[in-house]
Amino acid sequence: MSDIVRVTIEFEAQESKRFRMYSGAFVRGFVYWVLRRMDKTFAEKLHSSKELSPFSVTPVMSKKENLPVDRLEEGKEYGFSITFFIPEIGEAIKNYLMSADRIYFTAVDNPLKRVYVRYCDEESLVDGAFDKFRVDFITPCYFRTPSESYRFVPLPLPYLMFRSLARLYSAFLSEIPQEYREWLDRNGIVVSGLKIETERVLLKKGKWAAGFKGFVNFSLPEDTYDEVCAEITSKLLNFGEYSNVGGSRTSGLGVIRVRKYENKE
Repeated sequence: MSDIVRVTIEFEAQESKRFRMYSGAFVRGFVYWVLRRMDKTFAEKLHSSKELSPFSVTPVMSKKENLPVDRLEEGKEYGFSITFFIPEIGEAIKNYLMSADRIYFTAVDNPLKRVYVRYCDEESLVDGAFDKFRVDFITPCYFRTPSESYRFVPLPLPYLMFRSLARLYSAFLSEIPQEYREWLDRNGIVVSGLKIETERVLLKKGKWAAGFKGFVNFSLPEDTYDEVCAEITSKLLNFGEYSNVGGSRTSGLGVIRVRKYENKE
């Protein structure tokens, strides 16, 4: 069985409405709504767990531009994706959706147009070493400092970004070696250019999150370059396109798209 299952749902808006919160929060609610219909006890256990959540979501996206939207227009089609790192859950939700013709979303029954399923195993995430890459942060992204104070950092600091990805990867696929984290601390990855802006979104009543959006160019300096660490970085970037990066990934924050340049010779 594959290690990752991504389910993409396309639906037609039954009525026009503006999201009163960030749309990714509604997608998160939809995941738990479906899980409760399948197994209420499991859904409640997953919702209350302090462990890393085994899924991530995108916000609601326009079908044409494939970018987040803040409202629905009656009769237009939209989509969102849910990625599961426990394949059995992904399969169960896929099967549930395949037998449905409508989805209950934003308190409305909407016609379900299409369901796409994409499978990914760990081996397919491996594609060699790159020493330059660009990351487009499609939705707001923030990180937390690894300390008891849990400071929120709405900046693309490489060591926070890749430590976050390494933690997720180790939890759901296979262990990332400690040497990689030590390489990050030696500035193995640096920012070489960026254009970002800050956006504040409401995730639930009284809970706001501030994160950055835009693009960031990263590079691996020659004086700290390590082939093995470069390969791990590339693998984590591929994983990040499924997992999202940073905080509130189960509410659609930290969605990224990656472009890689130049193999190190």
